[in-house]
Amino acid sequence: MAQNERRFVREGNDYYYEQQYDKAEELYQKAANENSSSYEAAFNVGNARYRQEKYGDAASAYKSLIKSQTDPNKLAECYFNLGNSQLGSCMQMVEQQKLDGAIAMADSALLSFKNSIINNPRNQQTKYNYLYTKKLIEALKQQQQQQQQNPQQDQQNQDQNQNQDQDKENQNQEPDADGDGIPDRVEQGDNPSHPRDTDGDGTPDYKDNDSDNDGIPDSKEAGNDPKNPQDTDGDGMPDYRDTDSNNNGIPDGEEARAISPEDAERILEAINKADAETQKKVKEEDSKSKVKHDKQW
Repeated sequence: MAQNERRFVREGNDYYYEQQYDKAEELYQKAANENSSSYEAAFNVGNARYRQEKYGDAASAYKSLIKSQTDPNKLAECYFNLGNSQLGSCMQMVEQQKLDGAIAMADSALLSFKNSIINNPRNQQTKYNYLYTKKLIEALKQQQQQQQQNPQQDQQNQDQNQNQDQDKENQNQEPDADGDGIPDRVEQGDNPSHPRDTDGDGTPDYKDNDSDNDGIPDSKEAGNDPKNPQDTDGDGMPDYRDTDSNNNGIPDGEEARAISPEDAERILEAINKADAETQKKVKEEDSKSKVKHDKQW
């Protein structure tokens, strides 16, 4: 059983690194079936689901795994990935204009990151995601409030979406194999018989939804006029092929996941200040009641 488990995990890893996440998930699940107590197999099932944007299924995998773990490091890993999965579901709800559900899911993600920090306070990336999620919740609540204050906003959004759909329909009059809005003739390059493959993954750009493999879809990086894709830093390389489109030294993939270091620092200072005030009150209560209180994040 142990040999079969390890074999399935290794084969799953091969598919995972080749970005064939559905096949990887199948093999990881076989490994988990061979050994129901295998942390690696169950953890990788969640990772493969996350990569397929099956965020709800990924979250279920991490939640089940959390129930059986006592090691703080493993719990921190599970809660961290659970938070990321919940953020993924949140962003899907935002795109669907389901703000109530998006805010609730972001709150769940915030709690997951908090639990991860409790189990591993040294992980800076988790703290960064925690701060990002707090700021996201504030932004979503502001957007929700604006919509409630302006009843015409929903109609305006619908009109805007209809215009965007019409623009996409007009853009799709030209062949567009991957449906990203950028015509195949643009993505293929100067030699259509040897089409361009920016990230060298074996899939030419005109069939690849993420040509530079930075985690941001080409449709988003193309800009308002996909027939003439935007080039933010003006270096001659359009954003959908440029892994640092604004030439600030930070890969686009990292910038898409996180808030700016300056904002993160300001939010962290505010959290620390609030925590210090809370601890002061706790100490004052301790001196009165002579009862000890554990620090809560």
